[in-house]
Amino acid sequence: MHFKITMKLPDEIKKLKEKVESTLSSICSAIDNGTNTEKNFLFSASRTDAGRSLSPYYLVYFLFVDLLGYKNLGEFEKVSWSVPIDYKGTAYLLEHRKLGMGLFAGDKANQETECQEIVKKISEAVKAARPYFEWVANEAAKRADLNVLNHSLRFHELKSKNN
Repeated sequence: MHFKITMKLPDEIKKLKEKVESTLSSICSAIDNGTNTEKNFLFSASRTDAGRSLSPYYLVYFLFVDLLGYKNLGEFEKVSWSVPIDYKGTAYLLEHRKLGMGLFAGDKANQETECQEIVKKISEAVKAARPYFEWVANEAAKRADLNVLNHSLRFHELKSKNN
């Protein structure tokens, strides 16, 4: 499916941001909201089952950090990025770790239902933000500001093994 890119800054992005925030409704930045957490929450939060259904990590990152301006706590051991969110007064983490994208909770067993609600809202927000993602990609292409992974050596190694 291809969408025509017609976004113009800043007015249309501002309107889209408002739509995305409305879609997320009860989700906000845990840092900006001042959400209380347990002392070692960043290190003790557990990966939830619901988090396995999250959108691809780059869409979640662009949605929360780039478009909405949530704070990224940065890299840690085996963590590429970490964004603390608040859902109805409780802190959660969206993280991209060595084993992939995940939603992390302080009490996984008792918070799974809320985690499913969070994932559903994020999926809807990612769909709503699609024009923004298309615009970002288009702007990067205009500047030749793209990263391309070169897998040709691996391809040639596989080809030579098969011959």
